[in-house]
Amino acid sequence: MLPLVAIMLGVFYFGRYFVAAELIRANQRIMALQKDLQSAHQRLEEERARSTVAEREADIVRRANALLRASERQRQDEIAGLQADLEFYRRLGGANGAQAPLAVRYLELQPTQSPRVFRVNISLTQNLRRAAVVAGRVQLSVDGILDGVAKHLGNDQLVAEPGKPLGFQFEYFQQLEQLITLPEDFEPSRLTIQLKSNSLKDPVVQSMEWDSLLSQNATGPATD
Repeated sequence: MLPLVAIMLGVFYFGRYFVAAELIRANQRIMALQKDLQSAHQRLEEERARSTVAEREADIVRRANALLRASERQRQDEIAGLQADLEFYRRLGGANGAQAPLAVRYLELQPTQSPRVFRVNISLTQNLRRAAVVAGRVQLSVDGILDGVAKHLGNDQLVAEPGKPLGFQFEYFQQLEQLITLPEDFEPSRLTIQLKSNSLKDPVVQSMEWDSLLSQNATGPATD
């Protein structure tokens, strides 16, 4: 009986001290792992903070570049507008030397809700040195392709009231508007404007590519 009790007591004390030592080592390992995990979390938060700062800096740079580009476009538009105004007043005042007394300052072609109907905006100017009222009529024509064949459409084929051309009468400048209608399946390529007046020896004629007029409509009138 005594040997059995001695064995049991030996196992108890051995297990107690052995397990206790292992528990202490395991607890120390857990604490070390927790400390490593805390350090890893801290490093992760620092990296996230640096990443956030970098993203904010990149966003600020992108916004600054966008503002710079917008400001540059605005300045370019202002310069273009001022140059157009300067050219307009030069022409109006006859500062460019020998000029025709009557001129088309710009043509503007605008689409409408109908794919066949377009609005033509016209601005006419006259040299101030003439100092007299000029009157006459505007005739439009369009060249293009219809059913694979080249076709020329005159003023009476384009406007709603044939035989009634658009008239002008002014001393310095005037803006006019005319709606034109194209035939079905007609592919326009060029728009021509002709100004006729009894005070002019020869008509004033200006012609521009159709697609060019449409594309320039987004940025401004097409100057002559």
